Amino acid sequence: MPPEELQVFEKLEDRQDAVIGDVTDAVFQGIRTSANKIYVVDVLDANRIESDDEGDIVTVVPTGESEEYKIETDLLRPFLEGDEVTRWRGNWGGLHVIHPYYAETADNGELDAGLYSQDYLKENLPKTWEFFLEHKNALEGREGGRKDGKDDWYGYIYPKNLGKFEQPKIIQAHICQDATFMLDEVGTWYFSTAYSVLLSDNYRDLTEEMVCQLNSKALDFYFKHITTVKMGGYYEYRSQYVEKLPCVTEDNADVFGTMRETAGEIIDTIDLDSKADRFPEAYLGDYDGELDYISYEWQTRRYPVNADVQADVDDNFTVQAGRSDTINDPAMYSDDREARKLRAEYVHAAVDGRNVKSGEETTIPIPRDDAGVEELLDRLEADRDEVRQTDIGALESVIDEAVYDLFDLTEDEREVVEDYLEVF
Repeated sequence: MPPEELQVFEKLEDRQDAVIGDVTDAVFQGIRTSANKIYVVDVLDANRIESDDEGDIVTVVPTGESEEYKIETDLLRPFLEGDEVTRWRGNWGGLHVIHPYYAETADNGELDAGLYSQDYLKENLPKTWEFFLEHKNALEGREGGRKDGKDDWYGYIYPKNLGKFEQPKIIQAHICQDATFMLDEVGTWYFSTAYSVLLSDNYRDLTEEMVCQLNSKALDFYFKHITTVKMGGYYEYRSQYVEKLPCVTEDNADVFGTMRETAGEIIDTIDLDSKADRFPEAYLGDYDGELDYISYEWQTRRYPVNADVQADVDDNFTVQAGRSDTINDPAMYSDDREARKLRAEYVHAAVDGRNVKSGEETTIPIPRDDAGVEELLDRLEADRDEVRQTDIGALESVIDEAVYDLFDLTEDEREVVEDYLEVF
């Protein structure tokens, strides 16, 4: 590398007090259910369900079918598909996975983990158990399935890493153009094709600071000098390279607080944007009014739906996507013209921007009361305003400066990093 780059590269090594491999306890893969079309579900009437959400009943639709089921929230976990792992926070599409396993730390400090028993499910989670019974034949018929009278047929074929998912962790994309490390600060997210880094016990409370460093320009500069370059300007963020990255575990520049606060603001904004993208389902958990349901079968594949609201000569409103898809349902009608328009705008917000296949059926919950429609639309617009007012790029610059301070880079050295990353 050129002398000025080598100088910065070596200074990052000189100022480190550890490398990522020194502070890492485990790097592990995502779950493998062998039946994602059954276990991975869309929740129709709630926002993100956390691991400690218990006792409620929600409506779910497995991704491989259109049938609706009522199940308890106890075993539902937010689920990210591979391409949903993005920088800072996942670009979550709203899916959950049914995870019929427990993981607890015993009094002796050892991990006690395993599959919930049939008796436990029957007694404590009867609706979830009924869901499993409805899919028993398919689950027993999986390749490597549990047949011959075994009683664990409702579990995953290859259950791994039980107990690791619900810990503060870092989730990393594999091949990307820039550092793409996602923060899971409390242990919420389950995933399939990505990898996760679990820090050692002594450093786990620094998970947020480590994500800030990993996503910083300084460490990405270092990384891109040691990794494998792929076609199209992509880099391979494999663990064997990530674990060599320099890091700082002592707050020598008094910036850890700034990093945590700024990362939190970035993540809150991304979460809010994700919530708005999942209107109306993400807003119904706090809505107590009665609902109607609009069902529509798409005539044309749309990636994404690009719709608008149209009025006819009688001041009735429809949602139109292209020439072939027109949503017009009795639940969109009201005696008041302005209320009819709001109902159409509600449906438009529910479908616009989503990816749908030809023949796919979309179910849209909509309040029966006109005031409820207006209330949810107002909440949506308030959230969108807050997202628009937050400059994530400016917040990332604050973190970059904090990491520069940690490694004591001069203004000239910072400019070397910035210039390099403009090209690579």
